[in-house]
Amino acid sequence: MKKMMALIAALALAVSLTACGGHCKSCDQPVYKDGYCEYHYALNAAQDLVDDAAQAAQDAIFG
Repeated sequence: MKKMMALIAALALAVSLTACGGHCKSCDQPVYKDGYCEYHYALNAAQDLVDDAAQAAQDAIFG
């Protein structure tokens, strides 16, 4: 009986993980890269670029 419950739990976990894997982390659009749709991926990449530039500027000014 314990083996059957473990199998059911593993199957439920696998189904829940695969069911949610096809949508963007921020909206209901299909995944493009890294769990984001094209729009949110570009937005996330731009935010990372701005953060890196700000950190580099801060390091250059304040050492």
